Amino acid sequence: MSLCLGVGLLATLCLFTAGERSGGATAATIERPSFLVIQTDDQTLDQLYASFGQPKLQAMPNTLNMIAKRGETFNRYYVSYPLCCPSRVSLLTGRYAHNNGVKGNVQPNGGYFGFSFRGAYTHNLATWLSGAGYRTIHVGKFLNGYGDEPYDNGTTVPPGWSAWHTVLKADTNHYYYGYTLNNNGAIEGPYGDSGSWETRQYGVRDDIGCPYAPLNGLPCYYETDQLTNYAIGELQATAPEQPFYLQVDYTAPHGDFRHPAGPEPAPRHYDWFKGAPLPHKRDQGFAEGNVSDKPSFIRDAPYLSLADIHTYRVYYDKALESLRSIDDGVKLLLDTLGSQHRLRNTYVIFTSDNGFFYGEHRLIGGKFLAYEPSTHLPFLIRGPHIRAGTESDELAANIDIAPTVLELAGVEADKSVDGRSLTPFLHDPDLTTLRPILFESFVESNDVTDNGAIAEPGDQSGVTATSRPSNVPALHRLGASASSAREPGASASILAPPKDYEGIRLGPYKYIAWPDGEKELYDIEKDPYELNNIVRVPNYFPIRNYLHRELRELEDCVGRSCREEASEIPLTRRERQHEVLKKLRERREKKKEKQHRR
Repeated sequence: MSLCLGVGLLATLCLFTAGERSGGATAATIERPSFLVIQTDDQTLDQLYASFGQPKLQAMPNTLNMIAKRGETFNRYYVSYPLCCPSRVSLLTGRYAHNNGVKGNVQPNGGYFGFSFRGAYTHNLATWLSGAGYRTIHVGKFLNGYGDEPYDNGTTVPPGWSAWHTVLKADTNHYYYGYTLNNNGAIEGPYGDSGSWETRQYGVRDDIGCPYAPLNGLPCYYETDQLTNYAIGELQATAPEQPFYLQVDYTAPHGDFRHPAGPEPAPRHYDWFKGAPLPHKRDQGFAEGNVSDKPSFIRDAPYLSLADIHTYRVYYDKALESLRSIDDGVKLLLDTLGSQHRLRNTYVIFTSDNGFFYGEHRLIGGKFLAYEPSTHLPFLIRGPHIRAGTESDELAANIDIAPTVLELAGVEADKSVDGRSLTPFLHDPDLTTLRPILFESFVESNDVTDNGAIAEPGDQSGVTATSRPSNVPALHRLGASASSAREPGASASILAPPKDYEGIRLGPYKYIAWPDGEKELYDIEKDPYELNNIVRVPNYFPIRNYLHRELRELEDCVGRSCREEASEIPLTRRERQHEVLKKLRERREKKKEKQHRR
C-alpha cells in the first residue's frame, strides 16, 4: 500500500515506492528513518539527572548532551505497570498489560513463556517493522525467564528479529560477568567468571583499562560494554541503504546479588560515586514520618533502620556507577551512527522499564507500586525534524512508543494498540491534551523475589550469609506485614510489596484505588513527592469522584477507547466557590455601572 505522510514531522517522508513493492531498493528507501531504542533496567528519573558538582560526577552526561539537548524530553512520562516483563511487552506492543496478557514476570503465565503463546509474540514492533522491510536487531536482556528451564532453553529467536544477541537467564542470575548469550540462535558463553554464592564475588573482574586498553592483556567481559560492542557490530553490518530498528536492553542498573550491594559497575567507574547521598531527603518522602494518610501496609511499616539506610546508599552509589558505562555506550553508538552518516535520519529513544524505591514512603528495594519513584521515568528522543533542547509536558507512557515508531516509519500495526503516536508533540512541544494514563498491577509475590534487592537488612553483600543457588529466592516473602516480612530480629522498613491496584494519571492529579477500598489522591504539581493524600479532603471531593469515574471507564479499555481524551477536569469546591463569588461581583459591578449611566 502506498503511504506518503504529508503533515507535521513527516512531510518529507514518502516511505513506500513501487520499487520497494517489487523488492528493489530505490533512493527513497534511504530516506526511511531508522530507530535506536535504549532501555535500562530499574533506572529512576533521579538517576538520569544525578550530578555532584563536576562533569566526572554526573551520572549520564553523554545521554543528556547527545540526546536530551539535541532532542526532546517528555517530562511526564510514565510506565503503566512498573514491573520488568509487563513494562517491556507494553513497549513492544503498544498495549496495556490487561490487553497484551503478559501480567507478570513469573512463568508459565507471565515472563517470556507467557509472552511466547500469546498474540504479543507475533504482533509487536519486531514483526511489524521486519514485515515492512526493516532490519530488526535486539541486544541485551529481553524478557524475564528467557532461557530458564523447563519453560525455555534459550535457543529460540522470536519472530521478527533479524539479528539477536540476547542474555539468557538475565533475571535469574543478574550476572555482569559469567553471563551467556544467544547469538543468532547459537548459545555462547559464559563471558567471564560469575564466581560463586559462597564467596559472593565474581571470579575475575575486568582490568581497569577495559574495554579500551586492558593492561593485563586479557579479554574484557563486563556485560554493559559487551552489549554495546554487539550493538555497534550490528550497526556496522547493516547496509547503508537498509533502515533498521535496534533495541539495546541494558541490564544495569539492576542489582546482581554480588558484593557489594547493588549492581556491579565497570572497573573504570568503581567508587566514582562513593558516599553520594540518596536521591531524596526526609522532607521529600525519604523514611516518611507521618504516614497516617497512606495505605495500611505503609502505615504498618516501621522507620528505616540505620543498616538499611547505609545499605541502600551503597546500592544507589553502585547504580550510578553502573550507569556510567551505559552512558559511554550511548556516546559510542551515536558516534558510530555519525561516522556512518546515519545519525541525521535515526530516531534515538532513551528510557527505562521501571523505577526503584530507595526509602521513599519507607519502601526499599523494589518497584511494583504506582508512586513516582517507580512509575515516573526518563523519556528522551532525538531525530529528524525534532527541535533541539525542547521539552513536552504532555502525559506520555510506554504504550506510546510502538505507535510513535510505527508512524515515523510509515508502518501500520496489524493489531489494535492502546497507545498513541507522540509525533504531534514532537512537532509542537507546547501541545497538551487530557488523555489519561492507566496504572494497573497484577503482581504476585513470586514476581518480586530475586529482583535485585538486598537479601537481608544491612547486608551489603546482596545475598544472605548462607550459600544459596541463584535461582532460589533470597528475599523476604513479600506482601506480608512489615514484621513478618523481615528476618528474625530485623527491624527496618519494608520492601515494596506485591499489591494489586488500579490508578489513573490525568492533568495534575494521580488517583490510586486499592482492592480493600483504600484510595489515594495527589496533586503532583503541588505535591511531587506524594506526601499529602488529599482523597479525604472535602475540597477535592469533586476531583476524587471525577477521577474514579474516569478510572472505571479506562480500566477495561481496548484500543481506541484507551486513547480517548477525558472530559474537562472539574473545579475543586473552593475553586467553584471563587467562581461563584467572582460572577456575583461581576454582576454587581455591571449593575452599578448601569445605574451610574442612568
